[in-house]
Amino acid sequence: MPDLPEGWLSTADIAELRRLGAGATVLELGAYQGRSTVVLSEVAKYVVSVDRHQGVPVGDADSLPPYLEAIRPLRNVAIVVAYFEDFVPLLRCAFDLVFIDGQHEYAEVVRDITLALLVDPAIVAFHDWDYDEVRQAGSEVFGDPNRVHGSVASFRRTL
Repeated sequence: MPDLPEGWLSTADIAELRRLGAGATVLELGAYQGRSTVVLSEVAKYVVSVDRHQGVPVGDADSLPPYLEAIRPLRNVAIVVAYFEDFVPLLRCAFDLVFIDGQHEYAEVVRDITLALLVDPAIVAFHDWDYDEVRQAGSEVFGDPNRVHGSVASFRRTL
């Protein structure tokens, strides 16, 4: 297992992402420095990772250089540097899992959910389920999660 980049995934979050992503084709919305991307790449068939890499609102700047350093060696990861709302509508395929870990304000989470549903995923998972606005937006669309492990909540959709 490669060293994990900086980020906020706990040991429990990592275990849950590995469980959810096993053998899946994954659309990752939000990557920061690539911690979740590396974890998902270890178990997923393929990961399409989308992030603008402008840091997080608490003062970070460009997250692209450390992200690229961590991700470049991974053969099963496609890197997309774009805004979610500009890129996701261009996709015309279904993903097994969409992992949402972008901004944490209610309106942005609702936007990310709307975009995630465009690719018809079997599972939608959120990081930072312990944030009130993430939980509110996710619950309004999906109801109660099928599972919460660490700060990752997942919803299995019936297609």
